[in-house]
Amino acid sequence: MEKEITVSILGTGHRGADAYGKGVMEMPNRFKIVSLCDLDREKLNKYKKLFGVSDENVYDNDDAFFEKKRSDLLVIATGDDSHVAMAKRAIPLGYKILLEKPISDKLDELIELRELAKKYNSFVMVCH
Repeated sequence: MEKEITVSILGTGHRGADAYGKGVMEMPNRFKIVSLCDLDREKLNKYKKLFGVSDENVYDNDDAFFEKKRSDLLVIATGDDSHVAMAKRAIPLGYKILLEKPISDKLDELIELRELAKKYNSFVMVCH
């Protein structure tokens, strides 16, 4: 039997929850959503119920969310301009990352993420 992969979702909008979250829920023997983070409390309440995430693993503040690693895989589906910053916080914690596009339009940020992922033996997979 393969190891169950735990998943956190950062950004519970259309892509984060409706696309990736619901996709993960279609494979319950392989994946389990264990934490959510979004600034919108209404979305958090909706998706914590849908995905079966406990109250203590729901965050409306990214600083609290990034206090420690919460899962194997982190889906980053926040606003486009925050993708790099969120990935840079997640990689040193040991997350494998599914990053919603676009990563960045700046070559130096792309190189920085690649080097950070190498340093921490992580990876950033971009969904397009």
